[in-house]
Amino acid sequence: MKLWLLIITLTILTACKTAAPTNPAETAQTEKPLTIGGEKPVSGDTLPTEIKIRVTISRPTDLRVKVGQKIKTGAVIADRASERNALEAQKQQAELALERMKKLMWLKDENLEKPILPDASFAEYEATINRASVLVEAAKRAISLQKSRIEQIESLPFPGDVSKIKQHESARLELFKGELLAAESNLNLERAKLETAKANRSYAEQKDRLEINKTKITVREQRITLEANITQIEAQIVNLNVQIVALSAVRAPFAGTVKKINWEGQTNAEINVVITVDVDDDGKSESAK
Repeated sequence: MKLWLLIITLTILTACKTAAPTNPAETAQTEKPLTIGGEKPVSGDTLPTEIKIRVTISRPTDLRVKVGQKIKTGAVIADRASERNALEAQKQQAELALERMKKLMWLKDENLEKPILPDASFAEYEATINRASVLVEAAKRAISLQKSRIEQIESLPFPGDVSKIKQHESARLELFKGELLAAESNLNLERAKLETAKANRSYAEQKDRLEINKTKITVREQRITLEANITQIEAQIVNLNVQIVALSAVRAPFAGTVKKINWEGQTNAEINVVITVDVDDDGKSESAK
């Protein structure tokens, strides 16, 4: 009897020495929170058994799944493609309009500094004045020569009466004086034409400068309007981009089976839908292409 008690006692002591104590700190496992779209895919015990996905659509056809349907990770659940395509078309038109307006911005004041009129030239008037001046000088010389001729006739000792000769030469002198008067009148007329041409040119240049200034003002106003329109279109493009991003396709975060589709209601033109998905247990699925 004592022998059996001794054996039992030794057995209990040996078992106590060989058994390792359990450390709760070593056996406790910390479960990471569920994160959709993280760097590493969730799997195993971290996967939810069920997930509810809330989507907003504009028409029933925007919903791409139905109850009982098997879906893969990344499969499209809802897509407002028609609205997104319409917005992308609006964006394309806005970008084309923006490009056209930016091309019009090349208009600068420096391009308007050059006068519209050609360079002034009065050479034709000056040449006519020079010809008229030559005729005046020629008439003066003719008068001077005729006077000398008359003086010579009076001083020469002619045997007869020279009154008729003198009368004839005096008539020629008066003719030369008439030609001089006509030449001087013509010269004054040509000079007046030159002054008139210069005055007209000055008036035309002043009018030209006035037109240039008016055009500059118009161009500046157009530039201000263009800048305002460009700013408005750029803001419109930014807004369209925001709307396009908001209408991106909604994709499944996990593979699973669509369990239920709950149509919550409609706000204005938007329909709110909640899709309940039973997540696959193994968490292994191919991403939808």
